[in-house]
Amino acid sequence: MKRFNLVVNILGVILLSSNLVLQASEIYSYVDIDGVRHYSDRPPDQRPTVKVHPDPVTNSSVKIYKFVDSKGVIHLTDSPKDTRYKLIYLGGVTIPTFSSNLHSKSFNDYSTLIQDVATRTFLEPALLHAVIQVESAYNPNAVSPKGAVGLMQLMPATAKRYGVTDRTDAAANVYGGALYLYDLLKMFNNNKRLALASYNAGENAVKRYGNKIPPYRETKNYVKKVMKLYRAYQE
Repeated sequence: MKRFNLVVNILGVILLSSNLVLQASEIYSYVDIDGVRHYSDRPPDQRPTVKVHPDPVTNSSVKIYKFVDSKGVIHLTDSPKDTRYKLIYLGGVTIPTFSSNLHSKSFNDYSTLIQDVATRTFLEPALLHAVIQVESAYNPNAVSPKGAVGLMQLMPATAKRYGVTDRTDAAANVYGGALYLYDLLKMFNNNKRLALASYNAGENAVKRYGNKIPPYRETKNYVKKVMKLYRAYQE
């Protein structure tokens, strides 16, 4: 998987950095007999290939979807035809994949809960999914070095503020985090980027920098990742 992610990231750099390549050629992908994935600007003869092409409007919209069949064969496409394909790459961001053990669940495991919480808090499910994916990769038992816990990585003070007594309880955690995100959106006139920056660095940090995203590398990257995933989930 590490090798695949590396190849995809390299592909992303190539696609995003060379307008001439994007305009002049198409990219094809295939897996050889050793299971190694290759990319080429020419379709290999007599090989099953996947054509990977950038969005004609913006290079940053390159998307790659993955599906593993019952024989363990990996299928990639930029135009999925059914729900078995999952988004794994979006414009420079490699989307995390999830194991099926008790401590790491996926989008589908929490889709009903997130839809319900989104309805109750007047938030978009896509935004909650994006935050949860970046915060915890859908692991309800995730604990950060700073002491944040659960799907939406609630700090003790935030959990207490919104009445969450067990931060590992998925429903309580998501509901508390959603309420906090709702309040942040209201505080910053529905500016999602500022609300997300506040969720990561605290609302006081955003206010301290004149209602702008603080110049912290972690916070800037966090906002960028969540917004890209948010747009992907919207689709």
